[in-house]
Amino acid sequence: MRYRLTYPDMYPEYFGLKEASFSITPDPRYLYLSHQHQEALAHLLYGAMEGGGFVLLTGEVGTGKTTVCRAFLEQLPDSVDVALVLNPALTVQELLHTVCDEFGIEVPAEVDSSRLLVERLNRYLLQAHAGGRRPVLLIDEAQNLSPAVLEQIRLLTNLETHRHKLLQIFLIGQPELGEVLRQPGLRQLAQRITARYHLRPLSPDETGDYIRHRLAVAGVGRRLFTAAALRRIHRLTGGIPRLINILCDRTLLGAYATQRKIVDSRIVNRAFRELRGEQTTSKRRSRLHPLWLILLLIALTAGAAWLGYNNEWKWELPVLAGGEPKSGAAPGRKDQNPLPVPDTVTETEMPATPPPLSPEPVSKPVEKVAAEPEPRPMEAATASMTQRKSVIPAPNPLPQVARTIMDRQIALARLAAHWGISPPAPESIDPCSFIEQQGLRCRQGKGSWDDIRFHDRPALIELSNEAEKKGFALLTGIGPSRVLLETGSARIELPLGQLGRYWKGGYIMLWRPPPGGGTLIGPGSSPAYVRWLRQTLARAGIQPDDGATGLSTAFDLALSQAVKAFQRRLGLKTDGLAGPETLIQLNNAARLPDIPHLEKMSIHGIKRHLATD
Repeated sequence: MRYRLTYPDMYPEYFGLKEASFSITPDPRYLYLSHQHQEALAHLLYGAMEGGGFVLLTGEVGTGKTTVCRAFLEQLPDSVDVALVLNPALTVQELLHTVCDEFGIEVPAEVDSSRLLVERLNRYLLQAHAGGRRPVLLIDEAQNLSPAVLEQIRLLTNLETHRHKLLQIFLIGQPELGEVLRQPGLRQLAQRITARYHLRPLSPDETGDYIRHRLAVAGVGRRLFTAAALRRIHRLTGGIPRLINILCDRTLLGAYATQRKIVDSRIVNRAFRELRGEQTTSKRRSRLHPLWLILLLIALTAGAAWLGYNNEWKWELPVLAGGEPKSGAAPGRKDQNPLPVPDTVTETEMPATPPPLSPEPVSKPVEKVAAEPEPRPMEAATASMTQRKSVIPAPNPLPQVARTIMDRQIALARLAAHWGISPPAPESIDPCSFIEQQGLRCRQGKGSWDDIRFHDRPALIELSNEAEKKGFALLTGIGPSRVLLETGSARIELPLGQLGRYWKGGYIMLWRPPPGGGTLIGPGSSPAYVRWLRQTLARAGIQPDDGATGLSTAFDLALSQAVKAFQRRLGLKTDGLAGPETLIQLNNAARLPDIPHLEKMSIHGIKRHLATD
């Protein structure tokens, strides 16, 4: 497939992204903390609160050390003063000057005595301790520190009172830093390390979550990568976030260039080869085509001439067991399987096809459809034996399902009406775009009946037959064994078992984000979002009311722990960030007004009276 002329800043609009979501520039809006990133952050916060000694954080290049450091700095209390050293390739005097500058200590430029610099630093640390301040020194890329500078850093930990260390030091670096600290001359420093953590690459599941998280922050909640593509990305990048960003950015550009809406593993492989500077397989094959064509023509010409010359050649047809000859078989050849075995594996398997849907006009406002009886063991065995002998016709169709089917435009308009939103007048406007203008969000996913119950929102379920999409049905109620579907003129009850034959798990639901439209609240979020999160957590009983009415608008450690407690209670992923799933359940727990919920149904039917529309 030939590439069209593209520019890297053109594909976000093609996929509906607000911006390129896989930039390698650190952006706090795209902060993703995996389980091990959270553990690393906890080690840093523990070291900052305890005081004394060294805290060591190591990790391979691109694993997210800078991301953890940014989250650490954003969650520190106001009583902590930080001196950040980003270029450790310094002499002892240059390092001390840098530390003093970071703490705001006035030191004349002509002062180059290490003793005088340490005295000024010590005076400042004593004043900070007396005022209830806690100074912290954080050195990034610490593997580049010379032994002399490391020894001077160790001596800074000797600045102390009778009971407290005056300076807490954090060393951030690559794995080589651990090798440096194991040198015999630095054993005194190594003995003073009170907390250490090594950051490893992301796991396969974390890689998928990381990619989906960045796409969601950029404004796209639908699937852009197949499961096989996500696995391939993890294998090629080793789970290193920086490499994931580079490869995903290239794959999205490649998908845009070839006008693909979903990235599969072939696009990933092609992008990976291009990043490595390799020539694509298609180009290599194109250079070989003329030579192979010439050789093939020579072989065919020689074969035809030889057959014409040897006119005594005869085709002998082998006789089958029934006495009839098998046409087309060459002499001396055994019967072989003519179907080649494919050497590729498809990414998804098609489900079993249900019976066809047959539309039928709605005659009753409320209907109950009895479930199909389960066959007895003997009947099932007999049916299985009969099926081997002859083709059994499909069971009778379920006409009640066809009554509820609508196209996407009409179905989304009906769903929006449950939220008090009138459908857009022009049919050319995408309903989800119009709905987002009204302050709601469309969320498309795939799950089970339990997921529908868990979200507790009216939803559109996608019904299909014989792997062909037929349309959507509006689900407004659900019970242990039955569901309630709403049509234009009535509501119909159906057994879960029968409807499940046409539903493969696809659904669309609406939800209301916080005021302002943010879909992720975490470190670096605006004060308005953090204040809303505190108030909603208090309303849900997760934290006291005084925490919500306070002046703090920072996403600090206490707020992250409160979000984790809520996530653990509901079985959500405990990342401490308020994403779409957490926000949806938080709206439920806080009982926020103007949010429609599913009607509860008993085993025998709906509990409330159902009126026609």
